[in-house]
Amino acid sequence: MRMLIALFALLLTWSGDALAQAKLEVTEVDAWLVRDPQMSTQFAVADQMGYFKAEGLKINPRWYIAGTDLPSMWGAGNVHLGTATASMVIPIAASGGAIYNIAPQSDIGGTQQIVLGKKGQEIVRSTKDFEKVKIGMPKGASVTMAIQNMARDTGVDFAKIQFVNLAPPDCVTALAKGDIDAMAGWAPWVFNAVKQAGGKVYFTGNKSFIPGKEGQVDWIHVHAGVIASGKMLKDNPNTLKAVLRALVKATDTVNTQREAVVKIVAKEMKMDEGLARDIMALNVYSMEQTDKHAKGMGEFIDFLHSLDRIKQKFPADNVFVTKLLEEVDPKLVKWKSKTEVR
Repeated sequence: MRMLIALFALLLTWSGDALAQAKLEVTEVDAWLVRDPQMSTQFAVADQMGYFKAEGLKINPRWYIAGTDLPSMWGAGNVHLGTATASMVIPIAASGGAIYNIAPQSDIGGTQQIVLGKKGQEIVRSTKDFEKVKIGMPKGASVTMAIQNMARDTGVDFAKIQFVNLAPPDCVTALAKGDIDAMAGWAPWVFNAVKQAGGKVYFTGNKSFIPGKEGQVDWIHVHAGVIASGKMLKDNPNTLKAVLRALVKATDTVNTQREAVVKIVAKEMKMDEGLARDIMALNVYSMEQTDKHAKGMGEFIDFLHSLDRIKQKFPADNVFVTKLLEEVDPKLVKWKSKTEVR
């Protein structure tokens, strides 16, 4: 009898510890989100579908327009949770900021596209002909990596390609006028290039439409992820796990109830439903953590260093913390980091 009582007391102790571990440190958190279906879809869905509320959370979305604003906002010390891509995370980490990617959200390589204009379609009859085209694109845009990798894989001499420094809207105009043969950019501008300038998608970051070389490719590893500050990770791990649980549910909803989600995303992102649907169709929404995320981060580190946008390179693993996602759902974590949070 005494043994049974002792065992019961032990079980109560274990249960109490489990409940204590599960208690949320804070129940209200600001989330800094780019108003973009590529980056913040799951947050919008989790908020509107009540998934955060079901976890005992009140998430306050702090929407902003340009991801490039994150480094300056981060410097003010007010951002502790949000969404970001490698090009946003790396400058902060390189300058000493304690920023960490705690879960992936989407592969957005499909919206990074190279579109041939009418003139370009006449010029490019084989991949080697791509060396003759004049491409409009913003100087130093990450889509450059997709072009470099395509060139490497198909025998194109990247050095022979002529680039014209143009903003995406100006690329569409120049393509329609025939001032450039192709444009490199991202949604929604590449959609406009097809619809308004008679363009044809030649390849994207993850899919080739090149005749004879059609299919899935890995020409740019660009992902949107959930980011948190070192302070948030150290002070509020249970709260962050609750955020991730809600986002996992939202990801499933995105992939199984697309039309309902399109309406939510269009409203939250302040865009036409058709545009939201088109952009979302090119993204792969998944919270499965794989080595591709670290590989992509490393490629962006090399790329930004080559442009002198960061002064020093650092190991890509340094900005990943996979422990929380593993505790939420170990099946999602196919690659683990060993990062020490600062």
